[in-house]
Amino acid sequence: IMRIPKINLSFKTYSDADLLTKANHIASSIAANPAVFASPVPPLPDLQAAIATYSADLIAAASLGRVNVATKNQSRDVLIEVLVQLGRYVTFVAAGDENILIMSGYTLAKEPQPRHLENPGTVTLSNGNTSGAMISFVKRGNANSYLHEIADTLPADSTTWTKFPSINSQFTFTSLTPGKQYWVRVAAIGYRNQVAYSTVATQFAQ
Repeated sequence: IMRIPKINLSFKTYSDADLLTKANHIASSIAANPAVFASPVPPLPDLQAAIATYSADLIAAASLGRVNVATKNQSRDVLIEVLVQLGRYVTFVAAGDENILIMSGYTLAKEPQPRHLENPGTVTLSNGNTSGAMISFVKRGNANSYLHEIADTLPADSTTWTKFPSINSQFTFTSLTPGKQYWVRVAAIGYRNQVAYSTVATQFAQ
């Protein structure tokens, strides 16, 4: 799957000073590329006005007066809203072009990295408390769910496994034929349907 680059439109984690720096950087970057960003929405003067108001309120709030801090917080919210709206315009203009996104001064959003799915390793089989019951178990890794699979013939490429989905790494097969040999394997299912299989184990049902 091809990754479509995006920009980060969340500014809540920015400190007040960092937000002001970032907003100024975006404003100057947009202004420096009029051929690419021909008709910004909101218009660039709106962003520059929001920056000027926020900057003044930030200085006034340094004294930590309750009213001044509340005013600064309000102008911060206004500035963030302008940045978010402008970011949507930038996203539209870029149409997936990473160079244009970088040119805008916004920060590229990081893609979440898929976790490496741990192999479930060896499957352990034991007989259940009732006739025809068999328990399969693998070590609990970082899988989201499991498929406990069983067959009553020696596994080959053409083997049809009977699959039992479970959120647990342990599962009890029931209604097996006592004295019959079964083969079992467990598939760990991870992020974006990653799959990793255990070894195959065999045991006679009791």
